[in-house]
Amino acid sequence: MIQIKPHQVSPALTSIFDLSMPTGIRALAVLAGGNAGKIITDDPTSPHWGFVWEADNGTLYRGGKYDKAILTEIVTLLRQDGIVALSFRDGDSDVERFPPDPDAGAECLEFDRPVGVSDLSAYLSEPPIGYHIHRMDKTLLERSPKHAENLNRYGSIENFLSRGIAVCITQGDEIVCEAYADMEIMGMRELGIRTQEPYRKQGFATIACTHLIKLCEEGGVGTYWDCVKSNAGSVVLAHKLGFQNERAYKLLAWFKPRK
Repeated sequence: MIQIKPHQVSPALTSIFDLSMPTGIRALAVLAGGNAGKIITDDPTSPHWGFVWEADNGTLYRGGKYDKAILTEIVTLLRQDGIVALSFRDGDSDVERFPPDPDAGAECLEFDRPVGVSDLSAYLSEPPIGYHIHRMDKTLLERSPKHAENLNRYGSIENFLSRGIAVCITQGDEIVCEAYADMEIMGMRELGIRTQEPYRKQGFATIACTHLIKLCEEGGVGTYWDCVKSNAGSVVLAHKLGFQNERAYKLLAWFKPRK
């Protein structure tokens, strides 16, 4: 069992991960160094198996030929650092190899938006008077209420700025809404959106996401959306913004052990 850095990832290791797996775009972002996480394999050059743990969401991606004992060992190891979540679709036989007694579970949805699939001009408006939209630079990213989360997801602000795109809406010095696009993976960027509680259900997320999608598509890049199924607002926004190819999957999670 060897833990490696993204610069040590070989094409052979990348190739053992199935891109059709739930949120597979995120696994490749970790392998490429865009998202923070851990990469573990038996052999970086000629791997039989590999695992990618995404630090922010805690999802563990599996690739190659491994048995239940290896998976259990990996989950036990990574739980020392945080939550470990395993994703699967209905009928996935891999569930039989999952460790017992998960601490939580969730039903989720993922979507794609190919470049230019729908006209977003109706939503490409300026925010209300007193609010302003910006492409986020280092200063705005460091002021973000999500600063600690961003460091956990991307490793550093500099890493995100070199690979990702973000926009925000401000009122005075306050950032009220932010939309993020992770590094490009095979012509797609994963989007994330967060609106501060007092400003929700006022259309800020729609405006921010539309501006961000425009920036992505100007670069010839499509976008990807992922959310918990019970988050009705996120599902509605995804459909509103033209995301399609809806795919359901489930998560089981094991929390960090209590001391």
